[in-house]
Amino acid sequence: MEKNKKGIFNVLDLAKYLNFLHNDLYDRNISPLKLQKVLFFLFGEWGAFIKNSSADNDGKDLVNYSMYLFDSDFEAWVYGPVVIEVYKKFNNETLSEEEIFNSFEKKYVGHFIKDLCKELFELSDFRLVELSHQKKCWKNNYKAEDTFHNKIINKDDIIHEFAGEI
Repeated sequence: MEKNKKGIFNVLDLAKYLNFLHNDLYDRNISPLKLQKVLFFLFGEWGAFIKNSSADNDGKDLVNYSMYLFDSDFEAWVYGPVVIEVYKKFNNETLSEEEIFNSFEKKYVGHFIKDLCKELFELSDFRLVELSHQKKCWKNNYKAEDTFHNKIINKDDIIHEFAGEI
């Protein structure tokens, strides 16, 4: 795997951090549906940010950052993109009791995540679903007639779309 395509975070750690941020702002856990959509939009926006920064040569400080926030794949489910291990883990145990990840706060990418999350958290779960359904990377992989809705969405397709290349 190329250096700029190795995930920065473990997706479960990131999910725990997002739950912490949501709890900090709203005094309640993030819903599983919102968590999945926030992961999708964070992944796409971060990848596009790094891709566009590198392409413009303005990202000298960003050149060592991966375009991938995490290595896990998204699957095209009925309500939009889903990271299966987060879905299973979040539905089987509470994340609010987990350790808070101070390392997120200390990294540039942590500031990016926190700022974007403030905007995403303001949107309703189903507004996020609606926005994710507008993305070609989901549309091209979701087929209503399929028995199982678990087709992998190519990570580079997500980043290219968020970067405005599709």
